[in-house]
Amino acid sequence: MKHLPKKSQDFEENKKHNKKVLLMYSGGVDTSISVYLLKHFYGYQVITLTIDVCQDTTWAKRMAKKAKKLGAVKTIIYDGKQEYANNYLSQIIKANALYDDYYPVGTSIARPWQAKLGVDIAKKENVDAIAHGNKGRGAGAFQFNMVFNYFSTGDMKLVTPIGDWWPTRQEEVEFAFENNIPIPVPKNNPFSYDDNIMSNAINYGDIDDIGKQPPEEAFKWTVPIEKAPDKPEYIELEFKNGLPIKLNNQKIKLSEMIQKLNIIAGKHGIGRIDMIENGLYGNKFKWVYEAPAAQILIYCHKEIEKLVLPKETINFKHEFIDKKWVKLVYHALVYSPLAKALMSFINHIQPYVNGKIDLKLYKGNFIVMKRESGNSLVNIDSKNLKLKLDLDTIPYGFEEYSFALKHPEVFTIHLGKLKVK
Repeated sequence: MKHLPKKSQDFEENKKHNKKVLLMYSGGVDTSISVYLLKHFYGYQVITLTIDVCQDTTWAKRMAKKAKKLGAVKTIIYDGKQEYANNYLSQIIKANALYDDYYPVGTSIARPWQAKLGVDIAKKENVDAIAHGNKGRGAGAFQFNMVFNYFSTGDMKLVTPIGDWWPTRQEEVEFAFENNIPIPVPKNNPFSYDDNIMSNAINYGDIDDIGKQPPEEAFKWTVPIEKAPDKPEYIELEFKNGLPIKLNNQKIKLSEMIQKLNIIAGKHGIGRIDMIENGLYGNKFKWVYEAPAAQILIYCHKEIEKLVLPKETINFKHEFIDKKWVKLVYHALVYSPLAKALMSFINHIQPYVNGKIDLKLYKGNFIVMKRESGNSLVNIDSKNLKLKLDLDTIPYGFEEYSFALKHPEVFTIHLGKLKVK
């Protein structure tokens, strides 16, 4: 017997009173089916909200058109690339944020922000309910639910049609084909994609099998190493106040920088991540990601921090502050007081993180060719101190003196001792 969705007990009332629901809609398998379920199994008039943070520039309009065909009475597109990059991806770069060493938390930081936007727009649309298509297998449902409940006034119902049904992936795909619901994956290997300009998260189908290599057809942004160019490509990135501002000496917005790097590095086979991820509830999953720009930008940012920050400062940041912040983000706590306090620490030292990194991109790898920074602490010796000091009597250590000379606005050197302004 097939495991099919059941009609909601509120179906007749919702239909009778023309109640409306705002669906967080991406056009993937889950949300495409959710439009159908909310209309035919819950009795709602469906308004879809598509927040455009994707690499594909035509995606949002195509998905809105598709939502209309599925039965949505209204479609809303929110162009969020620049806001997402400036307010959230900037934090990921400054915090060197890699969850479980590899995942650059693109989706994890997007969902709470998208949920907050969803609540704001739902209030403006005066809907009766808000909905999402996450089932709860991973962190997605928790991240949406937590933020919805935090920012909602309490008079707006939260509906989770896929979570109520709890189908297998294959059951979803078969339901879609039987009800003529267009979905963006093949029936025999139904991958799931959750993509934004920072990362493309891929799972389901053969992806979930730890004994199999991810099928080549699952990848969207990156080529296999065998098909990468035989000649290397060289790029230069310039950072100011901890963020990349120039690519190959051309000033560029952060959102555009990320999109360009995804294309440039992706064609060299850079950015594929195949990892075992510790899930929100302690469960483990195999996840595959594509994140060419994220890998490069986080690595380069960290390299410049190593150039310009003293040892104890950088050790504390990298080993404690960064790692704690990324865990909070993964657990949908980006708006928490602790996450904000940790980011304040991170932001406080970013004015020193200025410099340039030259990279060689070749066959799935990027190699540092040159590092430079006017704030560099590398190879500073007693001659460069330009002061006649007995280093054995320096109470704060040679490293702090070097840092002080590079950053006189923070420290002064007086009578052989450091004084903090």
